[in-house]
Formats: sequence, structure tokens, C-alpha cells
Amino acid sequence: MSRWTQSGVSGIARRKIPNGQPADRPLIIQPRDLVSGYVLLDSHAFRNAMNVLIARARSVFSVLVIWPRRRGSTLALGETILQELRGASGDLVGYMDGAIAVALHATDHVGAVSFADRVRDAWRRGGDGELSIEIAEHPFAEQRVIELLTTDWSLSWDTFLIDDGGDGSDAQAVRADAEDIRTGIADRQ
Repeated sequence: MSRWTQSGVSGIARRKIPNGQPADRPLIIQPRDLVSGYVLLDSHAFRNAMNVLIARARSVFSVLVIWPRRRGSTLALGETILQELRGASGDLVGYMDGAIAVALHATDHVGAVSFADRVRDAWRRGGDGELSIEIAEHPFAEQRVIELLTTDWSLSWDTFLIDDGGDGSDAQAVRADAEDIRTGIADRQ
């Protein structure tokens, strides 16, 4: 496991509002089902909620995009995350076409890493393998938050290449083609 996927962070950190006022009350809360508890927002509803939160200048929150390394288990990951949710406090969870996005209300990067660790631990206890996680904090990394929310996460699966002993030129062409699909040719010009 790489150094970047491990974390020794424990606890949850909250950023205080500089003038000593209490943190904002959540504007949007996770919808509930009468039978099963919290339900996932679809990608459209989640992105709309994020647009509202980004428009509020005082709103501090962190966005995590989490996807499983094993295909076909994204919705199961969403259920695991919903079990860790503080929905009444303004945390939001949505399905993003191959990944699960989480917005943690009034939580800075340290709190987001702690949440990611709890989700990763719960996911591993279920024997479901590894997770990939991207984190950005609003308003300090607003551009990165926007990038995470506008990325097509259905293309987030790693492409594995088998080395056939060749000179590697074919592998470089495959990687370039995959990069064009992921980011678009215009983005690299």
C-alpha cells in the first residue's frame, strides 16, 4: 500500500468561523427513506446541491470522491458510506456514475481524511478490497472541488496493461489514447 493511501489521522477537526459565530446551519440535508434510512442522491441532484453550497461564500466543506477498485461495487460502497453519514448535520452523499461523492458540511481537510479512513476501514472489514479517494476543501481549493464535481467518474477505472516484452511503444500509445478519452484532446493543447 502506498504512503498516500495510508493515514494515521484520528478524530475529526472542525474549522472555527473567525469571528466566533457558530458554524452555518446546513442548507441542504440528505433525503431519507421511510424504510431504509438515508438514500443516495443521483449525480444531477448532488451537483445541484454542490452548486448551491459553492455559491455561499461563507460555506466551509470538504468534497470526497471515492470509488472502489473492483468494478460493479459502487452502489455497495454508497451504502457503506451512508452508514457513516451525519445526514442531519448537512453531509451529503451522491452517486456519480462510477464513484460516490461526499460533501462533509463544516469539515476541513483533516476531518475529511478522518472520514475517509473510517469509510476505508468499514469497506475493508466487509472484504471488499481497496478504494481510491480524492479530497478537496472549499473554499481553499475551490477549483479542485469544481474539477471533482465535473469529472466523468464512469471513466475512473484503472486500465491495466500486460507487458508482452515489446519495446513499450504500443503501451505508450494505449496510455495516450486512454488519456484522450479521460481528459479530452483539447485539454492537453
